[in-house]
Amino acid sequence: MLLTCPNCRSGLQVPDGTTAMVRCPACKTVFSAADSPPPEPEEEEEAAPEKPKVKIVVRKTPRTEDKPKPKDDEKKPENRDFDPETEEDERKRKKKRKRDTDDSMTPEEKKERKKAFERASIGVKLIWISFALFIFSMLMILSYFFQSAFAEPLPEILLVAGVLGVLNWLLAAIGVGLCLSGPRAPGHWGYGISAAVAVGVHLVFLLTLVAQGKEFGVAKADEEAGLARMAMVPTRLNATMYYLTAVFYPENQGITPPAKRMVGSMFCGIIEMTRTVLIMMLLSCMSRAALDEGLAHKCTRAAGIASGGPGLIGLLMVAFVAASIETNAGLNTFTQIVFATVSMGVYAIVIGTIFPAFMTAREVNDACDEPFQSLIPQL
Repeated sequence: MLLTCPNCRSGLQVPDGTTAMVRCPACKTVFSAADSPPPEPEEEEEAAPEKPKVKIVVRKTPRTEDKPKPKDDEKKPENRDFDPETEEDERKRKKKRKRDTDDSMTPEEKKERKKAFERASIGVKLIWISFALFIFSMLMILSYFFQSAFAEPLPEILLVAGVLGVLNWLLAAIGVGLCLSGPRAPGHWGYGISAAVAVGVHLVFLLTLVAQGKEFGVAKADEEAGLARMAMVPTRLNATMYYLTAVFYPENQGITPPAKRMVGSMFCGIIEMTRTVLIMMLLSCMSRAALDEGLAHKCTRAAGIASGGPGLIGLLMVAFVAASIETNAGLNTFTQIVFATVSMGVYAIVIGTIFPAFMTAREVNDACDEPFQSLIPQL
């Protein structure tokens, strides 16, 4: 079929029945077959100089709706850089994920999972309460040191701290057991059993120290009141401050307790730290069971803070001992005041290492009370 350009009157040879837009090769004008003017009479065509005929093949591009739709198994993966997911798509995806998870379980399995989360919620609640009791016991010991700087301290303060320490261990042990019976998650059994073993080993070491009563404690001068042993119950994390001192200054000139009187307490403090770390990793598994990955990472960070506390405490004490020995300060009133101040700082650091675990455990408790809240879009 021959078309005529409406602009320059050039002829174009195109396939018969063409309905697509064509472009004139001479003047580049784009037009349709319907816009082509009728051909001029033959005599005028003969008089006009003959122009070379250009054959243009126009391929009809199918429209989008005419293309066959790919099957589900032939769909290409979405490119989020060029096809960003909208809020509506994300909401549908999360709802579908939750629906698929629920539909794949029988009513009996759903009921059992709900009971497992209820047990885990009670266990986590007992754990964060045990952390709160630990912090209160440290505050009681801090108040004991503060009173000793100005007047004769009340020995009953250490008795209260010891009772809080016993409750702290008891609630944590029950909480770990309930979390073990909670919902399953990756690492649940590994961290749970390890935490239970650490709790038991810590109790053995602690009872041994309290029964012997030979290790250094806060109230060693109050042996007649029977409070020296109770002062060791709340924590032995403070004893980890002497491990670097025993390495660098084995002969410490009486500034700190002899290393042979602190070996058991140092091991007990390390086990206590390990117990706290494993409990937080168990809570991380509880968070993953509730499908809250962000909270699981938060538990891991809290475990890291708890493990870094003894190292910071050891550096603080070795700095104090180094300053006292290198300056030949010896054991005098000023040194004793500084030692009491450093000891207060040690207990403050202990509180700082446990406080993130306490706050994170409360969030895990909320996650177990209402699991799968991370699947609900935040509007």
